[in-house]
Amino acid sequence: MKAKRKQLLVAASLLLLIPAAAWWTMVSLGHVASPGKPIVAPFNFSDRIVTIKVEKGADDKLRATFDGWEEGKTGLTGDEFFTEVLARKKNLPWIYGILDVTSLAGVLWVVFGLAGQGVFTARMIVQWQASEKARASVVPPVFWWLSLLGASMLMIYFIWRKEIVGFLGQSTGWIIYIRNLWFIYGMPEGMPDEASRDEAAGTDQ
Repeated sequence: MKAKRKQLLVAASLLLLIPAAAWWTMVSLGHVASPGKPIVAPFNFSDRIVTIKVEKGADDKLRATFDGWEEGKTGLTGDEFFTEVLARKKNLPWIYGILDVTSLAGVLWVVFGLAGQGVFTARMIVQWQASEKARASVVPPVFWWLSLLGASMLMIYFIWRKEIVGFLGQSTGWIIYIRNLWFIYGMPEGMPDEASRDEAAGTDQ
């Protein structure tokens, strides 16, 4: 019983640590853009508008600078900024616009997010099949595992997207999934789990 709970904690930790390690590696290798560290200088398309600083230069023209901008370096004029934006937009594949990303790394993140949503959806299919088989409402342990895996992937995806609503929605459920698995793997040996009990109840009816 204790061994199973330890395995649960290890699995839950790995679900968060492995993607975090992958993210750190991509950042270290320069494959993930962040304000002040653009993959293509002088700014990222994904930079937030609020990170752009607009000030009057010595020539009395409005100039834009960005997080991490080199000290003393002249900012971009409006014409220079929009010329850079136009040049980059011409080279962006059409799929980037549909996915709302600006780089190959962004495409890979969207694929990761879609995979997480696929896993999260699969839990309902598994639960439905188990219920149909038992002719009763059944929640098998794999339902909670798929919920945990899918929620973990979506939480990481929402961190990348800087989407607080999605992250909070998944993080609260994440705790519930862990708690249910904790109960399941804390049952004494030989004691039927919820799925087994529900299945037996359906057979008796």
